[in-house]
Amino acid sequence: MVPDFFSIGAVRSGTTILSDLIMQHPCVVLPLAKEMGLRETPISWLLSAQFPTMKKKSLVETKYGRAATGFCSPVVPSMLFSYLAPNINKAGKIVLIMRNPVERTFSHWKWDQIPLKKIKKDPLWHNFPDFHQLVNAELDAAKSFATTGICLTGVGAGGYIQHSIYLPFIKSLYETFGKKNVMLINANAFFENPSERVQEVYRFLDLPEYIPLDMPIGNETQKVKLDNVTREKLSDFFAPLNQQLYEFIGEDYDWE
Repeated sequence: MVPDFFSIGAVRSGTTILSDLIMQHPCVVLPLAKEMGLRETPISWLLSAQFPTMKKKSLVETKYGRAATGFCSPVVPSMLFSYLAPNINKAGKIVLIMRNPVERTFSHWKWDQIPLKKIKKDPLWHNFPDFHQLVNAELDAAKSFATTGICLTGVGAGGYIQHSIYLPFIKSLYETFGKKNVMLINANAFFENPSERVQEVYRFLDLPEYIPLDMPIGNETQKVKLDNVTREKLSDFFAPLNQQLYEFIGEDYDWE
């Protein structure tokens, strides 16, 4: 099968719980893995080894009347996605989930503390900057239109802040796939009622009505609070970018 849809977002935006709920639908034929690399994997291997066979599609179609499969991965903000994904299915539908940039940026850093805890045993990593230092470094770099490249996870496109800048990525999606084929989801609203929101996704993907089972939100990070000084710095930085996003998509997400 060729993927009918792409469920994407940035790291720590809710991509896992969203894709788990989408794949819960009986008409969705499951790929071998949730996350697959587009850049590193030859397309012939990606399709033949990772996605379901046409035989499986036929079985699901016979039982439920519709069969679809999808590519689910946190690819934002890599602009390469809009160039590579059409080579798999240029008519595919896009489901993009976006989280409050301040919350996502901090959550991304907390997520990286899990592997960093082991790495820091090496003396080379003893002076690795904390979140406040990283934010200051990224904000200083941004003034010169540069990136720091300091993050352990994600798509390797800059640092933590860069992963929370969504508008350029959305513009590339609209240009490549068309606005009507792109569904945008405010992660903060999604977290309040995942079941109701994913049913809207089912309809967008032309899937029959289905009420999913509630699922626990996994991949939780350590309980660390963001200090007010750093939060204010991030809020001030993202405020104009958020406004530009709202004006472009025609919806106000009411992010801080």
